[in-house]
Amino acid sequence: MKTLIELFDKDAIYNYLAATVFKPQKVCFIGDKLSLDSDEAAAAKKFASLAGLDCKFEFISANTNDYNDMRRTIEETIRKETANGNDCSVDVTGGKDLALVAAGSLIPSNVNVIRYDKTVNAFRFLGSEKTQKVDIGLTCEAFITIAGGTIFSKPRNMNYGDKEWEIIRKVTRIYFENREIWNRFVKYLQQVAKGENEKVRDNLFVDAPFSFSDNDRVFSCNKTVMREHERAQAIKNLHFSDDGNRLSFEFFSAEIANLLVNEGVWLELAVYLAGKNSDKFSDVQTSVKFVWDIASGDETLGSIIADSTPRNEIDVVLTRGVMPVFVSCKTRAPINDDLNELYTIKQKFGGELAKAVLATTKFVGDDWPVAERAKEMGIFILDERYFENKTVTKQLEKITELN
Repeated sequence: MKTLIELFDKDAIYNYLAATVFKPQKVCFIGDKLSLDSDEAAAAKKFASLAGLDCKFEFISANTNDYNDMRRTIEETIRKETANGNDCSVDVTGGKDLALVAAGSLIPSNVNVIRYDKTVNAFRFLGSEKTQKVDIGLTCEAFITIAGGTIFSKPRNMNYGDKEWEIIRKVTRIYFENREIWNRFVKYLQQVAKGENEKVRDNLFVDAPFSFSDNDRVFSCNKTVMREHERAQAIKNLHFSDDGNRLSFEFFSAEIANLLVNEGVWLELAVYLAGKNSDKFSDVQTSVKFVWDIASGDETLGSIIADSTPRNEIDVVLTRGVMPVFVSCKTRAPINDDLNELYTIKQKFGGELAKAVLATTKFVGDDWPVAERAKEMGIFILDERYFENKTVTKQLEKITELN
């Protein structure tokens, strides 16, 4: 097809899915004037760049609550495009009810009308048996963009070497085995290795007292956990003084050191690795920071960030084909506020196809009020049991099956 006519929908993915699959030369959005603003034009342009689309976008306003106006607008758009030698298809995956009825009424006029069927993950050509399988993988940034958001900080850098990944996997296991005392252990490492801006100092060698106080707070090393870190090769040359009052060691690398002094990163890494262990996921990112706006006109990202624009950080974002998965990680028992925040992000930036997951290092009973509320909101909880029995990858795959 040369021209795709899209009925603008509140679920952002449905506005761009057909364009990503069929790659037309032109996409004509038809919707309310308020919906088709400059932000949407900016989002379309940025999404096209992210998805590798080479097409033009046109935004046509119509009264989507008026059947006659919608039918007339669709017919006029088709007439104009066909007059220019462009074959047209109308996508009725999204849009308001009257807009869908108006488009559907054109089927007897030999107009191609298509609709995405998530039960078979394919577009159906209505009025015929023809289908087009959807076999694409969108990035995390693409989903944020089409919903009118902007990632303003690069996700956490995961460009570690093979040896570092081997260490990270081992330390992740150490973390879960010692999670009840982990924060105290990390606080100690932070004190003895701290440099500037929450990073370790350039010198990776540490010579420090085994226990000390600072501002009435006591920091103590855990000898067992330190030895486990040495066996995992996260540190080397570990030595305890004969009197037990001091210890010395050296971090494997600056990258590993900066992870070890980060209290909350290990649950995120466990979820990240679970996603990367599967070939089902198109993209996996951690620490995704974004604002609820997109630069358009004379605006810049800097000016948006400077304003009081809503913003969020999602611990892990995965994508499986056309489905985004938003994961919030908690090292405490989840509460209703956690669910509310996650649900809002899922609805705004993912819509109907999106999944939301709350991962926690604590036990959450299936009959607990927070678990029952999560189920009502369509939020899946991965508690300590899934991490202990190493089934997180399997659960993520199960959660994201299209049905």
